[in-house]
Amino acid sequence: MFPVRKLIRTLVFTGAVAALCTGTALAADASAIPYEATVSAPTASLLEAPEDGSAVAVSLENGNRLVLLSEDDGSGWLSAAYEAGEDEVYTGYIASDAVSVQTLGRVSILTEDASLLEDAEEDSEALTPLGQGASLEVLGYSDGWFYVEAKGKTGYVPLSNVGCEVVTTSKLKLRAEPDGGGEVLAVLDKGVALTPLDAEEEWYQISYDGQEGYISSEYVEPSEADSFTVENPAMTDGEAVLAYAQQFLGNRYVWGGTSLTKGCDCSGYVMQIYAQFGVSLPHSSAAIRNHGTKVSYSEMEVGDVVCYSGHVGIYAGNGQIINALNSRAGICYTNVNYAPIVTIRRML
Repeated sequence: MFPVRKLIRTLVFTGAVAALCTGTALAADASAIPYEATVSAPTASLLEAPEDGSAVAVSLENGNRLVLLSEDDGSGWLSAAYEAGEDEVYTGYIASDAVSVQTLGRVSILTEDASLLEDAEEDSEALTPLGQGASLEVLGYSDGWFYVEAKGKTGYVPLSNVGCEVVTTSKLKLRAEPDGGGEVLAVLDKGVALTPLDAEEEWYQISYDGQEGYISSEYVEPSEADSFTVENPAMTDGEAVLAYAQQFLGNRYVWGGTSLTKGCDCSGYVMQIYAQFGVSLPHSSAAIRNHGTKVSYSEMEVGDVVCYSGHVGIYAGNGQIINALNSRAGICYTNVNYAPIVTIRRML
């Protein structure tokens, strides 16, 4: 499987957009910095042309993640790329009201004469002035530029104009309270840029993707924007599995179900998560034990499937699994040792 963030990096750093096409052309007004979105409608279609009734390139479900390749110009359509499997990337157009843009964090303006620019070029037209201290939502970043939203508009600012903190570890948890046991609100990737609302010695209070919470100051570092280099290394296979699985936290448990959005049971959840990565698993917690490669408890890594008597889940790190537990809890985190472990399987 070609993880979505790896797809973004490929589009950003190699410019090889045309090589990823599968019979559909990209919009001429493609953004200089691709960014990410999630399908927010129950179902949606990536169409071959930006018009109702156009041929469907690929059908999508709620929660599917895409790379957006054009800005919202008011037409109601966005150019996008979707990876359905290894070497299977579709491009086309999706209705802008069918997706939710994923913000990466916030940065603040350092200079007094900064402007939001139309393009990622120093001599580009200024869309609106940005006062010193202005806070911007980061949508994407590449090659010395942030793609941001400010004052209801989207555009570009050079890194020399902004200041931020940068996440230095993969999968940093945003917690509801400033302690290691608080509720996990979100998980931040390495390289995410943000501006703390309040900073203490051990914890930063931040706003991230519409939620306010706390992150450990141990895993962020300040960046002087004029020397700022964003790092967002490829996820491991297991990290990519977990990142996809986490999108469905809080969704319903339904015995016998296989829908990640409408309801699933424990094996249906694991089956559908791994189907996204090209791994075919049976809809049976007992039968799943016979797939993949057995690993020991000490070798267990994020993304491994943990099998119990009558139950399965996906290891999420820090002594937890993510699983469709029961009709009361739904898809949630559970202690990995909540019951005796039968076997641990690595599927990728």
